[in-house]
Parts: sequence; C-alpha cells; structure tokens
Amino acid sequence: MQATQPNPSRAPRRPTSPELAATIQPAKEAAARLKRRVGRFEIYNFLDAIYGVYVDWKHRKIAKWSVRTLADEMNIVRRKGMSPIRVLIEATLPSADFKQKSRWVRALQYVYSENVSPSQFREFIRHHGGIAGCARLVVNVNRKRRRPGGDWND
Repeated sequence: MQATQPNPSRAPRRPTSPELAATIQPAKEAAARLKRRVGRFEIYNFLDAIYGVYVDWKHRKIAKWSVRTLADEMNIVRRKGMSPIRVLIEATLPSADFKQKSRWVRALQYVYSENVSPSQFREFIRHHGGIAGCARLVVNVNRKRRRPGGDWND
C-alpha cells in the first residue's frame, strides 16, 4: 500500500528554526531596548514590533505553526485558547507583569480585529485611548468570559 505524499508545490512552505528566529528578531530587539530605557512611550515600539510580526505571520498563514514551534523552542507552556500574540510576548519579554501582558494582548487583539496595518498602528492606538483604551474596547468585539452580575463594577 502506497502512502500518499502531499504535493510539494501546493503545501505552504513552513519556516525553519533560523527563519523563525529571523522573523521575531525585530521584537527581540524592541524588547531589549525596552529593558534598557525608561520611558513612558517605549512600550509602543515593543508592541509595534510584536504586532508587525503577528500580522506578517497571519498574512503568510503560518501563525499557528510558528507559535507552536516558538513555544516549544522557548519552553513556553501553552494553554487552551492562548493567543499567538501572548506567546510572542512571552518569548520576547518574559519578565513583564502577567496582568500587563494580558492588557497588551487584549489591546493587540483589538487592533488586529479592526484590520489595522502595521504602518498605522501607533496612530490607531493614539486615537483609541492608548493601550488601556484598546484593551477596554476589545470587550465589545471578543469577550473572553461573562460576568454573572453583568459588567457593572459597583
């Protein structure tokens, strides 16, 4: 019995480990700059780099594979429903506060849901209330969990 081989011309090309390292290099460099500098707006450079890598992966249709490979190489524990953006952030800046990372992920998910190009990232964030504003707005687009008493905080 012959095993069927996938047609190499039709199968999408998957990046190898060095290619994967090269694609996340801008995000790693932005994370290194963020660690060296203390500035109110330095985080935007980092998130811009993360968003650019994520959009590139989605455009090339390799996001899921790349995240699995990256998580395996970096020994990042993947949980059910974990966003590829979260894995990218964990791989490039693991020392950040987990609540802060969650806010960044939600903000970037909102930006992506609005089909913002990487070149328009900063302007979009600025017009929507910054990182916290975008993280707040994603609730209307992609709710993660329901609150039993509604969304009232009091």
